[in-house]
Amino acid sequence: MRLPTKQLINKIENLSNGLTPEQLSSFLDIIDAMTALVEEAGELKADNDTKTNSNSIELSVFH
Repeated sequence: MRLPTKQLINKIENLSNGLTPEQLSSFLDIIDAMTALVEEAGELKADNDTKTNSNSIELSVFH
């Protein structure tokens, strides 16, 4: 399920309000790790798209 940014932020804020400082620290660590994964996935997709486009150009030259 994908939420609009504003709704996602509201849900995160509501969830984090009831956490102890230790839980909040762990929760923020998880959010940071997920952000890093999303960034890496975006970079991999961009690299893959670039390679796919390069291969398409090379193949079209041979036809």
